[in-house]
Amino acid sequence: MRLLPTTVAMIALGAAAGMVHSETFVWVDEAGITHMTDDPERVPLTVRNGDVHTASRANGLWDGPLGDTPVPSRAATDSALARTQRLIRGAVEDLQRGETARASVALEAILRDHPSRPEPHWYLAQLARHRGRYESAETHLRAFLVAAGDDLDDWRRTAGERLSELEDERRLAVEASSKDPDEWGSLASTHFRIVLDPKLQGSDGDYARTVLHYLEQARGSVAERLGAAPEESMGVVFYGRGSYDRVHRARFSFRTVGFFDGRIHVVSAAHPADELRALLFHEYVHAIFREQTGGDRPYWWNEGLAELSERSSRRQPGLSRSERSTLRRRIEANDWIPLRRLAPSFSGLDDDEARAAYLEAAASALWIEARTSREQRARILGLLGSGHTDDAALGRVLGMDTDAVDLAVREWIRSEFTSLSASR
Repeated sequence: MRLLPTTVAMIALGAAAGMVHSETFVWVDEAGITHMTDDPERVPLTVRNGDVHTASRANGLWDGPLGDTPVPSRAATDSALARTQRLIRGAVEDLQRGETARASVALEAILRDHPSRPEPHWYLAQLARHRGRYESAETHLRAFLVAAGDDLDDWRRTAGERLSELEDERRLAVEASSKDPDEWGSLASTHFRIVLDPKLQGSDGDYARTVLHYLEQARGSVAERLGAAPEESMGVVFYGRGSYDRVHRARFSFRTVGFFDGRIHVVSAAHPADELRALLFHEYVHAIFREQTGGDRPYWWNEGLAELSERSSRRQPGLSRSERSTLRRRIEANDWIPLRRLAPSFSGLDDDEARAAYLEAAASALWIEARTSREQRARILGLLGSGHTDDAALGRVLGMDTDAVDLAVREWIRSEFTSLSASR
């Protein structure tokens, strides 16, 4: 299950892949799979040499103008213009790392000081659209069009396209199909059976081709990560926001954008892009987990694996510094939710608790991933599927029960945050 993206920040690679934090290596391979280890001998030479993809080169969500107005002279390198350019680049790097709140504050500050700069409007529009705040997105896109000069003609054209797309997104947010999903049209491929909300279907078939491509990417990536793939074709239902709310509003105690109940159910934009691709990676993990184990528990590991898969789809592994800080504060305030409490489900959590639970799940899955191979993770799934309890399955592979893992993860977060702070 995936929370509405307005309540869970994207998790990103803090700097170049392969950087060491507290003797922990994190990198993404060519298949988009996140790897993490505290054993230097397990780090490929290409990672040690820096020959890897980084978030800044592979994060299409935050593509845009970067304040590259030509500096008129060498003397201007220390001018207000150059400083503004650095601030814009810093804000975009924050977006790519998942530090969206910090980036938003910085971009708003740039606009207060330099209201004629077009770039902050572009990124604030993208952020607002990602959060489902379409009125704000439109305001910033129109301001960008007014402020952008001829040197940004390509981005002006894109802004015009996105303005027209916003109308489709607004429509989907409020309009719901009068029919139930079982009455919607469907189509099949080798590995998937997809059902499409009539509100999503275009006349040219591009939507269906796009989402099937995303699904095939998710299938390949998750198979590499967990060492398993469904034995039969997978059902996937795509909804507009309005239709999803009508059908599933009462299903959860907090607003969601997807879940798995034998089929994958996801909310889609009218014009699918990286956000939908990441969501499909997330929900596909739940499908594999259910098939391999016959259930969803331990739910914290299930959700943690899904979170990691989503982030790897964006090539954004790891926890952001602000998220590490949040987890550290919760530990110190005794607000950490025990993993044993989260093992059955996340049900009954309010939005704040759910945000914390997702972060804990991601951190715990990262901790396990640093200490296991793909085959060992597949073995844990197999043990769960053969009827072993959570504690027994974890014990067979990790030599630790749930409580011991919980304690180790909390100690890891404390040490990670301390080392990160000390290095700055």
